Amino acid sequence: MLSRWFVSFACIDRYALSSDNVRLRRLGNTRTAYRIIIVITIVWTIICSHRLIFYEIKGNVCGILTNTGAAMYHALYVIIGGFILPTVIMIACTVLIQRNLARKRRTRNQLVHVVSTTERERKQQSFDRQMLRLLFMQIVSYIILSLPQMINLVYNTIATTFPNKSADDLAIEGFVAFMAELMLYVFPVSSFYLYTLTSRTFRTELIKLFRSISNCWRQRLNNQINPTIGATTIIPYTVYRQPMVRICETLIVRQMRNDLNADDNRIPVH
Repeated sequence: MLSRWFVSFACIDRYALSSDNVRLRRLGNTRTAYRIIIVITIVWTIICSHRLIFYEIKGNVCGILTNTGAAMYHALYVIIGGFILPTVIMIACTVLIQRNLARKRRTRNQLVHVVSTTERERKQQSFDRQMLRLLFMQIVSYIILSLPQMINLVYNTIATTFPNKSADDLAIEGFVAFMAELMLYVFPVSSFYLYTLTSRTFRTELIKLFRSISNCWRQRLNNQINPTIGATTIIPYTVYRQPMVRICETLIVRQMRNDLNADDNRIPVH
């Protein structure tokens, strides 16, 4: 539940940052995000507390198995709070963000000469399209990965009224429940792969990050001084090359100055 609502409020945060309203943009800050995280954690901890009371273990099955009322409540809060509301929030925020970006684009075209901002406008439009594509793919993946679990919850709620089941029925229900829950847990870890496959800007920044890490590691290896062998210390050439060049240049300049001073001293005074 926490991951779904964190993503939902992240969409709200994106909408606030893209809005023309100054008050909404002020809400998109780190302090507000911390407060929202704390509130969401507390609220869903209280809502999910019924699991501590009504969950049972029978054989290889864990869940609300005999209490029909608790099973109905569990199914309703998961379907409404864990699927319908987050999906509606994500879709609504995506539509509103698209409208805000289109309005800002029209405003820029009206205020700034179009000919002088063609390249910048093209890059901005490309960035806006990528962001909207990310949001759309996130919503689609959320619906696809969460829908099987919602259907399984509805089935389990209805199946509690039929206590006498065969071993084959229990095995099939256990397998279906496992696959549905596995798909549900895939969504929180799918963001990286969605961003990498969907956004060219994200891929470019990721490549830059890997290159910077590689360069830092390579520079660290080049600047590393090898251990001593006997009384001799072996230093890689890249370590002392630049300092030695600067020392030689300094010595040459100093020697030239000394020679000039010596010549001046040898000139007779009339």
